[in-house]
Amino acid sequence: MIENRTSDKFIKKKALSSSLRIIIPLYATYVLFVLSVFLVFIPNEKKHMMNLKKEIIRELTVTAWSLLSEYDQRVRQGELSIETAEQSAIRQIRNLRYGPEGKDYFWIVDMQHRVIMHPYMPELEGKDQVNSTDSNGKYIFAEFVNTVKMKGSGYVEYVWQWKDDSKKVGPKVSYVSGFLPWSWIIGTGIYLEDVRMEIDTTIQGFVKIFTGVLAIIILLSFYITWQAFKVDKKKILAEKAKHFEELRLKKLLELSQMSNASLRELTGFALEQAIKLTQSDIGYLAFLNDDETQLTMHTWSEETMKQCEIIDKKLVYQVDEIGMWGEAARRRKTVIINDYDNLKSPAKKGYPHGHVKISRMMSIPICDNEKIVALAGVGNKHENYNESDVRQLQLMMDGMWRIIQKKQSEDDLRKSEERYRLLADNATDGICIMQLSNLFLSYASPSMERILGYTCEEILELDIEYFMTQTSFEKVSAAIAEELEKEEKEGIDTNRYKIIELEQIRKNGSKVWTEVTASFLRDKNGKPDRVLGVTRDISKRKNLEHKFQQAQKMEAIGTLAGGIAHDFNNILSSVMGFTELVKLGCIKDEETKKNLDQVLAAGMRARDLVRHILTFSRRADVQKDLIQITPLIKECLKFLRASVPVNIEIRHHFDVTDGIVMADPTQIHQVLMNFFTNAAYAMKEKGGVLEVRLKSIEILNHEILQAKELKPGRYLQLAISDTGCGIPKELIERIFEPFFTTKGRIEGTGMGLSTAYGIIKDMGGAISTYSEIGMGTTFQLIIPEHPGESVTSTESADFFLMKGSGRILLVDDEESIVDWTRQVLLKLGYEVIGMSNSLETLEKFKQSPNDYDLVLTDMAMPRMTGLELSKQMISIRPDIPIILCTGFSEGLTSETIKDNGILDMIMKPMIASELARAVSKALKIEA
Repeated sequence: MIENRTSDKFIKKKALSSSLRIIIPLYATYVLFVLSVFLVFIPNEKKHMMNLKKEIIRELTVTAWSLLSEYDQRVRQGELSIETAEQSAIRQIRNLRYGPEGKDYFWIVDMQHRVIMHPYMPELEGKDQVNSTDSNGKYIFAEFVNTVKMKGSGYVEYVWQWKDDSKKVGPKVSYVSGFLPWSWIIGTGIYLEDVRMEIDTTIQGFVKIFTGVLAIIILLSFYITWQAFKVDKKKILAEKAKHFEELRLKKLLELSQMSNASLRELTGFALEQAIKLTQSDIGYLAFLNDDETQLTMHTWSEETMKQCEIIDKKLVYQVDEIGMWGEAARRRKTVIINDYDNLKSPAKKGYPHGHVKISRMMSIPICDNEKIVALAGVGNKHENYNESDVRQLQLMMDGMWRIIQKKQSEDDLRKSEERYRLLADNATDGICIMQLSNLFLSYASPSMERILGYTCEEILELDIEYFMTQTSFEKVSAAIAEELEKEEKEGIDTNRYKIIELEQIRKNGSKVWTEVTASFLRDKNGKPDRVLGVTRDISKRKNLEHKFQQAQKMEAIGTLAGGIAHDFNNILSSVMGFTELVKLGCIKDEETKKNLDQVLAAGMRARDLVRHILTFSRRADVQKDLIQITPLIKECLKFLRASVPVNIEIRHHFDVTDGIVMADPTQIHQVLMNFFTNAAYAMKEKGGVLEVRLKSIEILNHEILQAKELKPGRYLQLAISDTGCGIPKELIERIFEPFFTTKGRIEGTGMGLSTAYGIIKDMGGAISTYSEIGMGTTFQLIIPEHPGESVTSTESADFFLMKGSGRILLVDDEESIVDWTRQVLLKLGYEVIGMSNSLETLEKFKQSPNDYDLVLTDMAMPRMTGLELSKQMISIRPDIPIILCTGFSEGLTSETIKDNGILDMIMKPMIASELARAVSKALKIEA
């Protein structure tokens, strides 16, 4: 019962989590939409409308300029004098108006700052305005002239009289354009207040529409949320039903495998499982006689027997005389009573003294066709019984009855040779009968021909030793001898069977793995004289088992390596940290500093090795950087040279020495070593030449047909050639398949080239293969080339020496790490409080949370992890900066760190300069 309630809680929690995954992104989308409208769309719309207004006044000015041009053309043609043309143009332009109130106008000045025409301020006409300024001190007319002189035309912003109202001024932007034939400047402008009012009116209309749409969306969201919770509620019930379905199927499977169990064991197991499935406390099972008038109690549940205090239990009852627990048999249908105490029914007869108290009960008839063969009941569930409980009880009992019938059918089948032969001839597995007297087959089903290739007639003429390997034949002989020896023992199960795996030989000479289920057939005296064997081809299963074992080995190695590497990080942290402390204390002792630098260099190499191990064991994320590939190739070749025979010559030629790729160094190292070792393996017998060439190439658009998976651009081409045995053409297309290998079991796993292929494809590259038998093989790796400088791990000594200030709370369960970290930070000028217990650290923080400028915490600590500690601290003081230190970042993405309020994360083992950088960055100390 406790197990069932725990499962219910888990299912509800899972369903709620599923709902939140839908609802939270939905509402987050609405918030982002609203913010984008008010922070992006509306400001852009205002800017666009302002630009549109400015474009309008530019076009109006161009139109007025065109009018002047027409008059000038007439002057040039002699139609008008210059004075007449100027006066006509002034009159026509003076009367031009536009704008929402019809009060926006044009004006004209000349290149000597003299006003030619102004419709609202005629008193300025003919006067020099070179020294005229607006309220902001800007020389307006001088700005007009300068703009025309420098650009020919342009926009000018200033403060001016409000249209025809001389008492009001306002900001204005005008477009001016020079008309050089007359040395005039013509312009017009818009008042910014007019523009803002028009923009505001437009935006207000948009906001009203947007608000209405948003209101509809929010209403729809509430409806969706309500529907989501309804779906979750249904999902809880579905999950619960699924859980019980899976449990029932599992128990039915267990029940079906109880081949040697007695009837009481079968019924007892089925009843106990039915009680669990219906979340009941008690139960019973009774069988009915052939005419369904008499009921015989067969099985009580264990809990019933514990609670029942009746000494002389009656076993046989008349169906017509018993109480409510027999109603299912009388009505021939399920009976549910969820309130037994208040039940009013003539059939209710109570129960004798000492009987288990009943609060709820459910009973069902178990039928064979239309005949009731048994009655099953459960009771005292802590909540009402429902149709789901009926289903679980019915299916479990029906399954039990089918298994009981199956056992009976198997006995009948053994007695019927004809029925057995009919089954054997139509079975997909091979069925045969072998005589114990001479070990020849007396019968073979048609399926044996499919398995071994021999016809039924051919195989009956052969000794079984002829189509079995020697090892398998000896296994068969030993098994027969062992089983015959058991026959002498008393109480031995005569219906027992034995499963044995045999390697058999087909007619064409190939071998096939089979699984034979064998049992004795007996003569009329019960003595075994034949063996019945059911043969199944398990070649595919054996192959999969082998591959699975190989994969398990690789996984086990990875898990072990990951665990060792994680613990090694803490050791390295202390070694490197205290080494740097000693180095700081001997500034003038160059010899000692040199030796300590060697220790640190070794520590850095060890740290890189740890990260390689963590990547191998999948406990570290792949970290791609811009790296130079040539040094990695040289390093791998140097490593290979030490491990291959001297009769293998290694050559390399690099057309490019500074080629840069975006990759994880560990993965590149893995790819190179896979191809290099494969090449060396191909030449292990006779020796040869391993040649490595690197050059930079460019793939153009018209070359894509030859390299479909590649994009145009620059690539590094790495060619790895050997003069070994070569690869057969029929195997070329399979060499990159997982688990495919031509090496022996001990020599290869079939994962090397498939892993390398996946890494190169992930980088956006490609691999091609060319091979000739007896000549050798060439692999070409095409990897995207990246411009820029490769990442270097060299730390800045100047940065390490940079001082700082602040109070730091430091916690790590390794006291040695706390010690060296504290000393380094003290030397840098910080005040450090070091702790080794996360719970004590939290209590100390609670006492005075504002006393600390920074928290530096380890991730993996007993009782409370660094992530949990950070959450607690942030809940107390949200603005506290926290740096998380960890030996591996499995599951810790940058999003996870930020979502938990953590400022930064640094990887162990860290050196002092990395620590100093992280702390100064967190405290915003500038170098």
